[in-house]
Amino acid sequence: MLNKLKPFSAWIGEWTGKGETLKGVPVTTRMVVRPRLADAVIEFEIQSQHAETGALVHGVIGLSAVDPDGELRMAVSSTLHGSIIMRHTPEDPDAGAIDGVSVSGYRVIVSLVEQEGGLMLTSYWKKELPADAEPIGYTNIMLKRVVRA
Repeated sequence: MLNKLKPFSAWIGEWTGKGETLKGVPVTTRMVVRPRLADAVIEFEIQSQHAETGALVHGVIGLSAVDPDGELRMAVSSTLHGSIIMRHTPEDPDAGAIDGVSVSGYRVIVSLVEQEGGLMLTSYWKKELPADAEPIGYTNIMLKRVVRA
């Protein structure tokens, strides 16, 4: 596994948690993290479903890899945001953070932070300008490991 991907290898496995969206929709979120392509890529598969009906609220597939310039990037496909190339923003060794601009022009920010034996998944999106624009969507969910890979 490439050195820049190694910090995420501790998260390989299946995680789940419950929370609520900014609009008050109750969700159950499942995240599966797995190595791919001879450990050259780490895949993040995330699905948030309505906690009562089971309907898909948001689905994401993200593939983290080192680009030709040596930078860690994530190619993301999202049911809400379309395709995004997101940059990793390494600020904390116990966290993973990415941000990028969606095809619809929204700034999307996602972080995973190790907390209380789990991973706190936080994501929000907002208009690019003004810089202090309020989030249009938001999710904050504590994920607990259910399967270690």
